[in-house]
Amino acid sequence: MNTDAKPDHENAPVRPWYKEFYVWMVIAGPVSAVLACAVTAVYIFQGPDAVVSENYYREGLALAKEVGQAQSAMQPAKTGRNHSATGGDKHARP
Repeated sequence: MNTDAKPDHENAPVRPWYKEFYVWMVIAGPVSAVLACAVTAVYIFQGPDAVVSENYYREGLALAKEVGQAQSAMQPAKTGRNHSATGGDKHARP
């Protein structure tokens, strides 16, 4: 019997570190964080946000009044839903 024989795992070829999957999986986390930080920095350095107008309250009131006067866009859906639930008049038009 030969006592100089090595186990199979010692005879296996050694792969370089850059060909191992787990190395790249570990590196991917910090690299993605650095990329996200760079994208955020680009947005930050593009300039400040627009200033809110001085008349924001009056503009909001005018918009609310305009929306309140408009016919509800959901009215046909509400009517159809109510008629299907209650068995309303099939020939009535909303």
